[in-house]
Amino acid sequence: MYFRCALLITFLYCFTLQATAQQLFTVKGVVYKKSSPERVAQVLITNLSTQAVRISDELGGFQMPAKTGDTLLFKKIDYASQIFVVYSMADVNIYLQPVILLNEVSIKEQSKKQEINDMMKLYKNQGGYYTLNPSTWSVISSPLTGLYELFGQAPNRARRFQEHTREEVEHIEVGKKYTAALVKKVTGVTDEKEVKAFMDAFTPAYEDIKVWSDYDLVRYIKKSYEYYKKNKGEFKLQKLY
Repeated sequence: MYFRCALLITFLYCFTLQATAQQLFTVKGVVYKKSSPERVAQVLITNLSTQAVRISDELGGFQMPAKTGDTLLFKKIDYASQIFVVYSMADVNIYLQPVILLNEVSIKEQSKKQEINDMMKLYKNQGGYYTLNPSTWSVISSPLTGLYELFGQAPNRARRFQEHTREEVEHIEVGKKYTAALVKKVTGVTDEKEVKAFMDAFTPAYEDIKVWSDYDLVRYIKKSYEYYKKNKGEFKLQKLY
């Protein structure tokens, strides 16, 4: 009897959340340069849930149709991308971090990783989830919590966001070791365009680089560059296609 009541309560709760989330409204706001009153125009704004696209006006203002739980992505050249999760109909202010390069370390990458971590914390602090992978015992010992962790909308959104940003996190981790400075040192190449072309063609996989030693990475670069030098024409043709 208790288990049937628990399931009924869980169903009603999830149904209420779903009904609320389905209400479409217009999110209004302004995009600012971080730590500045300066407004940012021509920002590309994408609703990742519906794929709707908008651009901020000359005063940085924007309007986007959305539902509770939708994720908005703000992008502009020379700024780190920003992600915002819609929780209410209230107007919002978005602050974009300008991107600068310093000693081969991109502030953009640091901002992106911090942005992802902050967003996962926000999901958790808003009561979105306790753990995204509840154990069988936790589901049995606490059915309501366990069922919500497995099937609730907020945990599912957090899991989707985590999967959506997984490749970005892996790219950042690869970039920490596989740098232009290292490639130049190993290959002796100084031309920036050639270095970039080679690095783009032979970026190592995250699964490899997380277990490689420095020696393994250097050996990979040497071997790959020898192949690249002998087959430059083939890579140029691939780029044209």
